[in-house]
Amino acid sequence: MPAGTFTRSTGAQDRAADRDALAAALEERSRQLDARLRETRCLFEVSASLGDFSLSWAQAAQVVVVCLPMAYAHPDTVLVGVTLGGCRAGDEAPSTGWRLSQRIMLDGTDLGCIDLACIDPGSGLACDALPDPGLLLALARELARWFERRTAAELLSRSEARLRSAQRAAGLGSWWADAAMDCMLPCEKACEMFGIAPGSALDFESAVALFAPRDQARLRRHWRSALASGALDIEVRLNVGPPERWLQLNAEMVRNDHGRTVEINGIVRDISERKREEEHMRLSARIFDSASESIVVTDAQNRIVAINAAYTRTSGYEAHEVMGRNPGMLDAGRLTPAFYVRMWRALREEDSFQGEFWNRAKDGRVYPLLQTVTALRDADGDITHYVGIGADLSRLRQAEERTDYLSSHDALTDLPNRQAIGARLQQAISARPSPLAPNILVAVLVLGLDGFKSINDSMGHAAGDAVLIETAARLRPLIHQGLFVGRLGGDEFVVLLERTGRDHCVARVRDLLAALSAPLSIQGHELTVTVSAGISLFPGDGQASDVLLRNAESALNGAKDDGRNTWRFYDPQMNQASLERLILVSALRRGVAAGELRAWYQPKLDLQTRALIGAEALVRWKHPDQGWIQPVRFIPAAEQSDLIVVIGEWMLHAVAAQIARWHAQGLGWLPVAVNLGARHFSHPGLPPLLRRLRAEHGLPPNVLELEITESTLMEAGGEPGALLGELRRAGVTLAIDDFGTGYSSLSYLRHLPVDVLKIDRSFVNSIERDGRDLSIAGTIIALAHGLGLKVVAEGVETEDQRGLLEALGCDQGQGFLFARPMPAAEFEVWRQVWGVPLLT
Repeated sequence: MPAGTFTRSTGAQDRAADRDALAAALEERSRQLDARLRETRCLFEVSASLGDFSLSWAQAAQVVVVCLPMAYAHPDTVLVGVTLGGCRAGDEAPSTGWRLSQRIMLDGTDLGCIDLACIDPGSGLACDALPDPGLLLALARELARWFERRTAAELLSRSEARLRSAQRAAGLGSWWADAAMDCMLPCEKACEMFGIAPGSALDFESAVALFAPRDQARLRRHWRSALASGALDIEVRLNVGPPERWLQLNAEMVRNDHGRTVEINGIVRDISERKREEEHMRLSARIFDSASESIVVTDAQNRIVAINAAYTRTSGYEAHEVMGRNPGMLDAGRLTPAFYVRMWRALREEDSFQGEFWNRAKDGRVYPLLQTVTALRDADGDITHYVGIGADLSRLRQAEERTDYLSSHDALTDLPNRQAIGARLQQAISARPSPLAPNILVAVLVLGLDGFKSINDSMGHAAGDAVLIETAARLRPLIHQGLFVGRLGGDEFVVLLERTGRDHCVARVRDLLAALSAPLSIQGHELTVTVSAGISLFPGDGQASDVLLRNAESALNGAKDDGRNTWRFYDPQMNQASLERLILVSALRRGVAAGELRAWYQPKLDLQTRALIGAEALVRWKHPDQGWIQPVRFIPAAEQSDLIVVIGEWMLHAVAAQIARWHAQGLGWLPVAVNLGARHFSHPGLPPLLRRLRAEHGLPPNVLELEITESTLMEAGGEPGALLGELRRAGVTLAIDDFGTGYSSLSYLRHLPVDVLKIDRSFVNSIERDGRDLSIAGTIIALAHGLGLKVVAEGVETEDQRGLLEALGCDQGQGFLFARPMPAAEFEVWRQVWGVPLLT
């Protein structure tokens, strides 16, 4: 072969070899690139999947198990097993074992491993074909980073949960805003406080609009100040309610190194309850300071820690003078040690004590204080403070003394009244030296004005009152001579002569009759009013004051029967009156059995509106021969026998039935009052009767009213308060009738469970003419209202009387001005004819 041919052949072969080598290199490079691409895709898939921090350990391991075979050209030849955090995922190890393992490490902590093996598809045996070990290392690092980020996310989540829990527990909400307040992001708790949906974003104006209009301008001013100062602290009301909701806003401006605000962090707290408590405390403080009662607060050691203005007014001591001192510093020394023993026992056992304390003011004045002391305890039951609330009784005591005086003295003449006369006579009887001195007597002189009724009838009550006042004035000098003078009532006066004899008594009576019969100047007329006298002597004419008075009155009647302007000693033969009374009682007993009694009704009206508010039931007796007999004749006789109870029960039956009938006729449940005699009041069968009548007629509580006179209460004996309480429990209203004519005191009456006080007609008769009667009526009304009682005036006969009583605050009235007593059939006709409205 030629040499040139050989050369050309060798060069072609070389070029072919180069091409083959290049192709092989390119193929290898392509294979490597494919491998890198698969590995990269595998890493990308693993990294993307592990971006979910909610994956569990097993789920994260499964991501590698699924993605790692993607790095191989033949994924089905790859076996992968991953252990992570104690969880295992992937294939089981081949019989020949894993060919490659990579530990998963994080800061020296072994979290698990990645195991890898390849199998020959034909034999199923492991082969040596393995990827770059760096891939397993990269995957192990991805798992470690996932674990680290997941742990951090869990810690952050738990921290945020703890923060939210702490905020809820503290009642706090947080919020964030950009520097311009274009975006404010409240947390869930803050959204709840603001009343907006969770996740809401607000700009500045939207945030301001959440709050009450009256607070918005203030909020803007504070916000501008906060931008300069770097901090916000403001209390504002939400634009909701009522009730008002208050929020406290705090914020801090986060500034960069140049002092420029870059963001704002804030908190919000609901302070509504605190605001309510503050308002309650302010209100309590105002009440404490403005209370009319004296209030003192001490600590558990009984040291004064607070007083109010009323305490200072009452005691004269300022706060700085009493702080830290014992309240006993005011003790006037009138109370016994037993009183304080009872007080401390009550405070220990019942946490409360009420009693009447006697204190000495700073100026030395001693005053009574009705005080309630209360022990305050903490949650453990230990006493922390004592609170004393007291009312100065000085004025009340003065009023009581005045009322006591009025109750024992005649309003017109200012002389002792019947009750006081009886008490003084009993005292004189008890003071008589000895029964062995029969000539030393106690004489009761009852003086009566002759023809007094004709003066009233012809000249009017004002003239009659003037005669009585002048007669009292003529008798008053006797008081300075050591004698006792009083007015029994009507035109009768009493003079008591102690340590006297019969002859001396006669001489004194003659002088009295002569002096009292001197002419009087009344309303421009000269009148001569003669006087008659009746005399009873102790011990011969009676052993008790009431007997002596009664016998002296009988003697007076005898003197008037004998021609007047004379005197008579009591004679036991003066029994005609008793006989007449006996005949009257017998006729009355027959009349009750024969059904001769009638119930008449006198309306009671509201003095201001003239609305009908009730009625008083009055018993009437129509005798078959004598016709209508006035109650003034038969009631006293009935009261001295058991008939008063029978009559009272008949009246209660009649009135209960009438109330029910009026209700059925559309008049409503009209309250009706029934008078009780002394015997009936204390009768044990009265409360059961009242309950039975109410049940029988379906009467609601308090439509049936019982009127009881002062004298009835005083004569009841025992505990009238207990009797009244039992009657109240039977469902009736209780009224004190004829107030001011008896001898009861306010201190006595205020402990009785009564509802109504009736002013006696004797105080009403001349109220428009006599300033004393007006003053007395005003005092009674004020005291009654102070005790929480309604006041009814009896005997209202003129519009002037009604107007004065209304001006004094009297609640109700009855009398001829409105209507006379009338039968039930006429009652509703009267209301309709006169157009009297019902009280609604």
